[in-house]
Amino acid sequence: MAPAGTGGIRTSDTFHSVAGPVPSTLVSQPSQAEPPPPDLDIVSRAVNGNIVISVTGEVDTEAAPELHDAIITAIDDTGSTCVLDLTTVDFLDSAGLATLITADAYAVAHRKSLRIAVDSNSAVIRPIEITGLDTVLRLYHTVGEALHASDRTGDGQENTHEIDER
Repeated sequence: MAPAGTGGIRTSDTFHSVAGPVPSTLVSQPSQAEPPPPDLDIVSRAVNGNIVISVTGEVDTEAAPELHDAIITAIDDTGSTCVLDLTTVDFLDSAGLATLITADAYAVAHRKSLRIAVDSNSAVIRPIEITGLDTVLRLYHTVGEALHASDRTGDGQENTHEIDER
């Protein structure tokens, strides 16, 4: 019998019933795995010839490939600009950051723009700032700002809008 308080499952004890001893067998083991990842909601919509991808939930190792696929599809489907709305993302880990980097490089290689709306969402902006990606990625406060921004300045340089939370 399992010791009291251990929460174990009996696997070889014998139960005694009115009909006599009945050997117990292991039917199932409680799952020790982590709970399934929180839902990641990704919605794409066209806005004036551009595509806006709105993301809600957590972008972690399990969810990053789904987000990557959605961004690449949107970049391929747009004429010029893809806006990634991360203002309602609850968590962004290194896999999510890597997704942003590779998606941005993909957009640049295809002569398109990936703009990221993060507002002051600390769950997103903090990892971006800590890694220095705020100097590489095109960040905006709102989706509207990202949609109306110009990709080029008068001197032909990329126009970036960094968010300063200091």
